[in-house]
Amino acid sequence: MDALSPTTCVVKGSYDDPNGSHITIDVVSSMFEGKSSMRRQQMVYKAIWNEMNGPVHAVDSIVAKTPTEVEL
Repeated sequence: MDALSPTTCVVKGSYDDPNGSHITIDVVSSMFEGKSSMRRQQMVYKAIWNEMNGPVHAVDSIVAKTPTEVEL
């Protein structure tokens, strides 16, 4: 996730998954400025691609905001 230079990044397991293979991601990065919601999600998936090929099976939710959107 370092590739996004996040201000905040919270990754949590979903649905009481004991293996941690389903996750939710809340991330704030200035790199999302001017990007659509879909493009932001693509950027997050690219940043976690190695984990998606290993321990993470699915991302159940991505909330990707800019610092300005968090301040509102």
